[in-house]
Amino acid sequence: MVNVLTDSHRNGNSVVPLEEIIYLEEKFNRLTFTFRPRCSRELRTEVIDILRLNGWSNEVKISTESDITITSIKNDIGLCLQTGNISRVYADLLKLQTLFLDGKIYSAIYITPTKEAALKMGDNIANLERITQELHIFNYVITIPIIIIGIEGEK
Repeated sequence: MVNVLTDSHRNGNSVVPLEEIIYLEEKFNRLTFTFRPRCSRELRTEVIDILRLNGWSNEVKISTESDITITSIKNDIGLCLQTGNISRVYADLLKLQTLFLDGKIYSAIYITPTKEAALKMGDNIANLERITQELHIFNYVITIPIIIIGIEGEK
């Protein structure tokens, strides 16, 4: 069994529908997954399977003028899943912020490993604790309400 931690940026916990958060927490808490080196793709596949079963879309382009995408959208909520290098987080946040400013989404969910799980996966892997800390620094730049969900290994 996997544990799940959440955090909120810009009142994401008041804006993202509670039923979406509860559904994902319940499904991730039932996930049997072993965090180990180079398991990012496998974790990504497991999480995307859960998302698709709950009606989340396939990848969505943020603009017709490019091939830049986010992981999914459902009911005007953007979702990014990051199981790789921390440097990709900033691009994800800019993509979500752009969709928010364009009026295409009104909030977001960001799914990533926790710090503990990320350390088992490899070096410099995106993690809930670092994203949460850095979102506070960019509070006036990243204004979209976001729920950050951290997937953690067994306790």
